[in-house]
Formats: sequence, structure tokens, C-alpha cells
Amino acid sequence: MPFENGATAIADRTTQPSTLLSPRPRRVDEFVRVIPGVDLSQGSVTFVVDGNLERYWHHEPRLITQALSKAVQPARWFPATRKLTLTVAATGHRAGVQRHFILSAF
Repeated sequence: MPFENGATAIADRTTQPSTLLSPRPRRVDEFVRVIPGVDLSQGSVTFVVDGNLERYWHHEPRLITQALSKAVQPARWFPATRKLTLTVAATGHRAGVQRHFILSAF
């Protein structure tokens, strides 16, 4: 059995690098699928990335909620450029049309 010795199992876990403590920097074209929560009164947009709650601000939160209500694909977050991309349904565009929102630090 591979884990007969409890000390071996503990040693194996401690020697692996921890990706939760220090997430690697992302390239400009890398994205994360997110489920954004939008606060219309404050203009805040909140979602979870790599296990961390992230909060940003947008001057037109209603535009984001309207796009979310018409979304045909999961929302994509580009951390390097702070861009939230939503693909919405559109007449004449079978795959939908992308809407981009640049978010500011809150």
C-alpha cells in the first residue's frame, strides 16, 4: 500500500509547491470563467478568482446586468487587463456578440 506509513504521506504533501498561496501571473490573453455579482447601488462587481474574492467598480453597472441577462456563454475575466467579457445573444450572429467591460479597482 502506498500510504502505509503516515510520515511518508505528510512528507509528500509538504514538498509540493503551493499554488493557492501565490497564484502565478497571467498572460494578457489568459482568462478565468467567473460568475459576477453586480451591486447596482454601488457599482461594484464581485467574483471569485483562484479562491479569492475580488471586487471591482464600473460606472455603468446596469449595462453589465443587462448583458448578463442576455449572456449565451459563461462570463470571462481577463485579470491582466481587468476586462470582463460577456457574449450576448444578437440577431444575425449565431455565436453571439462580445461585450467588454473594463473594471476599476474599488
